[in-house]
This record gives sequence, structure tokens and C-alpha cells, in this order.
Amino acid sequence: MDCMMYDNNGLATYTMSKALEAYEEGYAVYIAHPLDEDPDDRLFSAEEIMEADGHLFIIKEVVLADE
Repeated sequence: MDCMMYDNNGLATYTMSKALEAYEEGYAVYIAHPLDEDPDDRLFSAEEIMEADGHLFIIKEVVLADE
């Protein structure tokens, strides 16, 4: 699998190619800030993901709240 682990929370981080694949499948993609206290930033397009090449990414399932 195309992932790496960081932090003690056991979060999986992924490379740009895996992040693009997940984004195209409808997952939410975030740029990881493992050493900062800042929250991870969500990316909303393939272009944003490609511009962040060299960083690691977090992939999360999109959960829609029932209305």
C-alpha cells in the first residue's frame, strides 16, 4: 500500500498519487500537518492536491449528515 504512518495517533498518511486516486473516488483529502498544532487543511480539487506534491495527505470518508 502507498502509505506511511506518523504521530502517535496512528493516522495513515498517503502520497500525492494515492490522494488523487481517493479524491477521484469521492473521498475527502487533507494536507497533513503532523508537527504543527494547526488542523489539517482540506483540499477541494485535484489541482490543489497536485500543488501540494511533496507533502503527505490524509484521506477520510465523506460522511453526509442526515437532514
